[in-house]
Amino acid sequence: MIDNERVIVGEVVGAFGIKGEVKLTALLDSPQTLAKVSCVELRFPDGTRRERRVEKVRIHQGATLVAFEGADRTEAESLRGVQVFLKKSEFPPLGPNAWYEWQLLGLTVRTESGKDLGKIEHVLYLPGNDVYETDLAMIPAIGSVVVGVNLDAGEVVVRDVSGLLKSEV
Repeated sequence: MIDNERVIVGEVVGAFGIKGEVKLTALLDSPQTLAKVSCVELRFPDGTRRERRVEKVRIHQGATLVAFEGADRTEAESLRGVQVFLKKSEFPPLGPNAWYEWQLLGLTVRTESGKDLGKIEHVLYLPGNDVYETDLAMIPAIGSVVVGVNLDAGEVVVRDVSGLLKSEV
């Protein structure tokens, strides 16, 4: 889930241990990013929102464990089902030709000749390469197809190649 300023980065699945840590289903390539931000927003199932500082993040047997500043075991137990959001501005910068999924969603895809292929609705992470999906097309996220991504203009330009349109498959 994405809003204008924040992106979901995980969900608390339960308390861990006796020191107030929670086990988080992380939606980040590097959950350690959470240890480097000023605060996260917790969104409770009832709609309540609270900002919290992250005290510590660690990986234990493949699970992401997070300690929120001042949290004890009782509070950790009460956080089950809470979604964790991060401000878009807090994400670390990526290298050239790399984008976060939330930056791509909603971008208009056009061919070099100007044909509109719709807006990116999903990014599929497949073994060979990622695929940008619009309502009209499936675009392999590879250099021979994607000419450029312009976040400021809100568009992705792709080569005029056959086989991109869903109706052609």
